[in-house]
Amino acid sequence: MNILMFNTNNPRKTAGNVALDLFLEFRKQGHRAVLMVNEADPGYPEGIINMKSAWRAFRERMTGKIRRRLGLNRVIVSDPDFHFQELQEDKMFYSTGDLLKKAGIQPDVIVLFFAKNFINTKNIFELHQRTGAPVFWLIYDMAPMTGGCHYAWDCTGYQRSCGACPGLFSSDPKDLTWRNLQYKKSYLDKTDLRIVSGAEWQYRQVKKSTLFKDHIVHKILNGINSKVFCPADKQKVRNEIGIPGAKKVIFFGAVYLDHKRKGFDYLFESLDILKKLLRENGKDENEVLLLVAGQEFGRIRNRLPFAYHYMGMLESSEEIASAYQAADLFVCPSVEESGPTMVNQSVMCGTPVVAFEMGVSLDLVITGKTGYLATLRDSDDLARGMYRVLEMNKDEQQTMQHNCRQLALDLFHPDVNNASWKRIITGAVEPAKVMA
Repeated sequence: MNILMFNTNNPRKTAGNVALDLFLEFRKQGHRAVLMVNEADPGYPEGIINMKSAWRAFRERMTGKIRRRLGLNRVIVSDPDFHFQELQEDKMFYSTGDLLKKAGIQPDVIVLFFAKNFINTKNIFELHQRTGAPVFWLIYDMAPMTGGCHYAWDCTGYQRSCGACPGLFSSDPKDLTWRNLQYKKSYLDKTDLRIVSGAEWQYRQVKKSTLFKDHIVHKILNGINSKVFCPADKQKVRNEIGIPGAKKVIFFGAVYLDHKRKGFDYLFESLDILKKLLRENGKDENEVLLLVAGQEFGRIRNRLPFAYHYMGMLESSEEIASAYQAADLFVCPSVEESGPTMVNQSVMCGTPVVAFEMGVSLDLVITGKTGYLATLRDSDDLARGMYRVLEMNKDEQQTMQHNCRQLALDLFHPDVNNASWKRIITGAVEPAKVMA
């Protein structure tokens, strides 16, 4: 079977790992898979094709500099918490003919990952129209289903028609977000499109969205490398990192530690409450150590009520895994989230998770079994969850760690993930095109 895949970013970097893993698995199964990207890298394996030439990249950089100097760039005032990026949905970066020509295959199936600033919904429709291939779209956040924002917060405009967008401070019912959604809908309604969600929270959003509610929606939890992300000798890992072995370690992190949607304001409140709980129950607060990873640490340093060990920005999977392996629990305070994958990673490492009822935590965090699921935006409840996990006896700790690892192996081991993809793809293709 010929499988054509699209991912904007370099799949060898963290944000593209899901695309790379699936691409390699398809080829391992004997399919002819081609992964189209929009970022150059001389180390790509066979079958990964960069659409953007060196000349085009240079021309875009130069054009961008000239437009900025002349003040020609379109400036749209927006709320940064909504994370708007490209707001011109009708902009085509490449013609569909050029995409298919460069790919060099007639696909039986098309798989989309993060395709922003690479292909638009007109491309998606034309790819389906010209090939007859069903299109599977693995969505990472809300951008595919909205008029432009990546996170809608409490706005439900995407369930109707967008417009009067709070993220653009707009009162116009037919503003840019409305026009964007109408443009998307005009093409996606005519496309054999299947949505793939990575979490229950996101699945519910998709089923309510005006763009996708009438399309087939699957849920496949993001697969995690079970050999890298695995239980390890906690004492040994702590010695390697340089933290005391006797501490009760709480790990938290994000690429940007100051992003509102990551919920760190709630975390800091809950850590203060946790400190009070420890004191009230005669526990030694000095036993607690915070293990922190991510950027912008200087902005939060003074808000931490416990001793801490800052690991910086963790780049490799091995470094990230070591943080979970060293911790007694991972706390995820996200309040507007489609994932995060960090929850999957922690559970695969056998490390309990304390989180708000948000994103993939609804799938993986089971109070008393794999951690503690706190009421959304309730700092007191988050603190109670951390206290409960930290104060478990040794047998309870071992049982919960075992539960975490087993749940991960059952739900999103790479073999499970690959089998799920194989099932939904082969089920969507004519029998004559399906390889045995």
